[in-house]
Amino acid sequence: MRKLLAVLLLISVLSADFILESATITISNIQADGSATVRESIKFIASGNNSRTTYDNGYDTDANLSYWSINTALKDVKIHTNTMKASITDFRLTPQPAKGCSPFLNTCHGELIIDYNIKPLYNYSGDGSLVVVPGTGLFKVEKYKPRVVRYSINPDVLSFRETGSGSLLLDPEVYLTIDFPKDSYFSQLPNPTPTEMSGKVPGYVSKLTWNDLILVKFSLVFEVEESIDKEVVSFFRDIITSFQKIINSSNGLPLIIILGILIGTYIYVNIAKIKRED
Repeated sequence: MRKLLAVLLLISVLSADFILESATITISNIQADGSATVRESIKFIASGNNSRTTYDNGYDTDANLSYWSINTALKDVKIHTNTMKASITDFRLTPQPAKGCSPFLNTCHGELIIDYNIKPLYNYSGDGSLVVVPGTGLFKVEKYKPRVVRYSINPDVLSFRETGSGSLLLDPEVYLTIDFPKDSYFSQLPNPTPTEMSGKVPGYVSKLTWNDLILVKFSLVFEVEESIDKEVVSFFRDIITSFQKIINSSNGLPLIIILGILIGTYIYVNIAKIKRED
C-alpha cells in the first residue's frame, strides 16, 4: 500500500508543472500613519524540463510578476494586497536561483521574493493638505489617549482566497506573519487567535502568525505608548505644520504682515524703554 501511495505521489509531482510549497507574507516596520513594509516569499517546485526552462528564462530576464503568475498558473503568485484600498510603493521582485534540483525526479525548487511598502490612500482637503481616505491603509491609527497610539487592522486591504461568505481563507501553504512595533501591548485577543497568543492577554507581543484557517471577522487591535521625547517632537512638528497651513492660506500674507508689525513694535518699545532707563 505504501509503495502504491509513493508511486501515485511521484506521478502527481511529475505531471504538474509548478506546485506551491509555501506563500509567506510578512508585515513589519509599522509606522504611525498606518503604513508598513511587506515581504512576500513564494516558494514552489518546478517539475519537468518545460517548467525549468520557464523558471530560468524568468530569472535571467528579470521578468515581471505577470510573467510568473501566468506561467506558473499558481493563484498565490501575486501580491496579497488589495490595491483599491492601499497604495503600493518601492515594489521589488527578486527571483532566487533554482536550488535543491533532483535529476531523478526532474524537479527544482524556486522562490520569488516580493518587497514593497504599503500606505493609505490620500486626498487633498479644503486647505490643500493631504488627508487619509477613510477605509484605506493596512492599519487605522488613532490617538487612544495621551502618548498612546492604537492600531486596528483593516482586513479589506488583505487579498487572499475568500470563502463564499467573503471571509479570508488561508490555505495550509499560506502564512500571514505580523512583526509588531517595539512594546506593542494587547488588551484584547485578536480574532481568530493564533496559538502562540494563548495566555498573553493582556500583555506585550512582538510577532504573530496565522496559517491554515478562515479569518472570520478578522480583528486585530494593539497599542503602542510613545516616549515623552517623541511626543515633544510631534508637538512642535504639529505647530510648524499649522503655521505652514496658515502661510499657504489666502489670509497668509496679511497675517504675516500683522505678525511682523507686532514683532517690530515689541522690539521698538523695548529698545525705547532701555534708552530711557539709560
